[in-house]
Amino acid sequence: MNGELYSHTSWHRHNDRGNATLAALGGVAVGIILVLLAWLVVLMTKDDPSRTAATQPTTPAAAAPATSAPAPTVTKTVAPPPAAKKTSNSAPAVSDVRSLPAGLFCRDLNAKGYSYVAAVDYWRLHGQPDRMDADLNGIPCETVYSRSAVAAYWNGREISGVTFWSAGLYCRDLVARGASYGEAVRYWWYYGMPDRMDADKNGIPCETVYPAATVNAFWYP
Repeated sequence: MNGELYSHTSWHRHNDRGNATLAALGGVAVGIILVLLAWLVVLMTKDDPSRTAATQPTTPAAAAPATSAPAPTVTKTVAPPPAAKKTSNSAPAVSDVRSLPAGLFCRDLNAKGYSYVAAVDYWRLHGQPDRMDADLNGIPCETVYSRSAVAAYWNGREISGVTFWSAGLYCRDLVARGASYGEAVRYWWYYGMPDRMDADKNGIPCETVYPAATVNAFWYP
């Protein structure tokens, strides 16, 4: 009886050991199979770039360096250069005309900016040519330069060929004395262009006393 009980117990122990061994072997086999499967997956994905890229972790793109706002452009306001002063055409009251060539007309001297004083100096320097005194009244360039400039020069000066009548005469008095229109004009200039000889103050004296043709020939030769 005891022998049977011992045999039966030994068989159960032997059976439990066998089961444990089989379970251990089964676990080892499963582990090997898992390792092989993992190794196979690695081999399959190693040469596949799409899977490799998919399995690789995505790294955030490098942030672009922050660009600072451009500094405001400071524009300097540059003042324009001062405008050149306009030069007058008239030369100084006394101008040296000795370097000018002979043969010039009154209009040439005026265009060059010479004053009336310089024009008279030029006229005298070259022998008082008739081209500068077409009416031969001894007053050159009177139709080219302003009447005020001509009168300012001749007032109180001796005019060549003028008859020195007394002051205070009228145009009719000069006509009565036989004065030509040129002499009447010289008289008017000589005594400061009095209004009594130019009632309408247009700068042409005695125009209502002497013939119109004579007056026009003098002023508009």
